[in-house]
Amino acid sequence: MEIVVLGAGALGSIITGHLARAGESVSLIARGDRARFLQQNGITVTGLNEFKVSCPVITDTKALSGGDALILAVKSHDVDAALSSVADMTFSSVLSVQNGVYGNEQLARVFGSDATLGATASFSGEVSPQGEVRFTVNGGFYIGELPSGISPRVENLATTLTNSGINTAAVPNIQSLQWSKFVLWVAYTSISVLTRLPTYKFLSDQDTALLCARIMREVATVAKHREIALEDVGFPVISVVNDTEDAAVTVLNKFSNDLEENSPYHRMSTLQDLENGKRLEIDATLGYAVDTARMCGLATPTLDVCYTLIKGINRLL
Repeated sequence: MEIVVLGAGALGSIITGHLARAGESVSLIARGDRARFLQQNGITVTGLNEFKVSCPVITDTKALSGGDALILAVKSHDVDAALSSVADMTFSSVLSVQNGVYGNEQLARVFGSDATLGATASFSGEVSPQGEVRFTVNGGFYIGELPSGISPRVENLATTLTNSGINTAAVPNIQSLQWSKFVLWVAYTSISVLTRLPTYKFLSDQDTALLCARIMREVATVAKHREIALEDVGFPVISVVNDTEDAAVTVLNKFSNDLEENSPYHRMSTLQDLENGKRLEIDATLGYAVDTARMCGLATPTLDVCYTLIKGINRLL
């Protein structure tokens, strides 16, 4: 299987590194200093797995004609520019590991809906100042046909990724899983940026966990309005959005204990960007949730305030 990964941040590097280590045919499209570093030093993964591996790092996409699968792993605000560099290529399947749910539409506009798969990543990592990647959570990578279903191409890709060391599953309900993660991600990102704390810490406090729960519940109303069922995605979602606020806080506090024990270094990717002085990917994620809720006539007061504050932070970076 010929796989092309577009984007050399934490997730793109983790996916590419594992595939290359497993002997799969994989190319990584990167740019700038990051591309030069990887060309000279290879990909170093630490944390859950420890290894160093080399792979083809592509800076001029004219050297590629396509492949069996394209995995989009860039920040949401870089998607349009990134896709323009590969728009003339042919791929049997394209999918995104970016945060949010808007990526499906962007991929379909370029490559067509027939080529576009749904995916959601419950794994994470962080690029260190030295260039290595710390692999912090391997909770799951879920892939499926849109809006639902499993096909041979989905199963083949899932098997390839699983065999490389990325916990991956072919699922029949990918749209549901994407929105379930989106509900959680919007809330966690909002609180992480405003508190600047590791994930387990802001989930351990009664007040910040309460705000997190309220945002999750607000975004969940958008999914419900669209008749998209939610479920747990390796992280608690259902009990937070369906039970009382007190019960939701208790669930998040308990999950904080699990994170502290198993992933104490986990920080949301947007917090990592903030600390590195990078532009925050909030418009196509938090902004998308706010705009969609407004169009549906739904109130998201907690998220509205958080999004307004974070927009101000983003402008001042």
